[in-house]
Amino acid sequence: MNRSYLRVICFAVVQFLFGSLAVFWGSVAWADGETADSVVLTLGETKLTIAQVQKFLDALPPQFRPYYSGVGKPKLAELLVNTELLVREANKRGLADRPDVKLQTKIATDSILSNAAKLELQKEMKITDAELQKYLEDHRTKFEEARARRIVIRSKSSVPWDQSKSVEQLPDDKDARIKADALRKQLSEGADFEELAAKHSDDSLTAGKGGDLGFNRRGSQAHLIVPPLEEKIFSLAVGSISDVMQTALGYEIVKLEEKRLPKVSDVRKELEQSLLNQKTDDLLKDLKSRETIFVDEKFFNLGTSLPPTGN
Repeated sequence: MNRSYLRVICFAVVQFLFGSLAVFWGSVAWADGETADSVVLTLGETKLTIAQVQKFLDALPPQFRPYYSGVGKPKLAELLVNTELLVREANKRGLADRPDVKLQTKIATDSILSNAAKLELQKEMKITDAELQKYLEDHRTKFEEARARRIVIRSKSSVPWDQSKSVEQLPDDKDARIKADALRKQLSEGADFEELAAKHSDDSLTAGKGGDLGFNRRGSQAHLIVPPLEEKIFSLAVGSISDVMQTALGYEIVKLEEKRLPKVSDVRKELEQSLLNQKTDDLLKDLKSRETIFVDEKFFNLGTSLPPTGN
């Protein structure tokens, strides 16, 4: 957690929502006239109530709320007191008028305002079930689930992820590969994958289920499905069996049993947020089209490929 960033955000959140920390600290009444039940923190003559603490938490950026509402709650009082004392000191020194502080405050305030505008716009956006279904189908690669079975033959060089066998009990790479190849040959001759997995697989989590990994999405990292194996699973035709692959876990063979798209109801929240983000992007494109915008491509390295950023 970036504490410097948090300090700036805390200051900006309180200043933006309440005008000043003095207002935030000075009243025991809710904005709508309700009176808070308990005073939980005092600093000199000023008091802070349960209601005001909750209001402060609600105003924090989403990434900080769970921490300060949960395991970080013991540090919340220190954060509030330290922030107030330092703001008082800043006011004594007239720091709010210093150019660099003005700029930092503007950046923080603009960030809060832009996010508030985005959330307000998204509240006004309507999303239909038909749109959700179309988005799901158009982004099949992202949401598609695959059910596969695996056989893992570990070797002495494998990552020690399964404690069912000690390193001394494992074969070297050559012998492990020979065993895996032999099992693959049996499968090509019609042997039952479930039976071989139950008898020979070194994956104690799935061997008892015939190697069944259940349904998994790309990137889920469930059952220690490492990237090369995941790519292979989703590239297979239903019912087909892979060749032997060496992964960090050992020598693996997988069989694809089924592929499916989840129901809209199962991923509704994720679909809705993705669609809201897409609609927000479309709205921003429209707003940009109405303005005369110049961007120095060389200065901003616009030809450089960047990783995607969250909305």
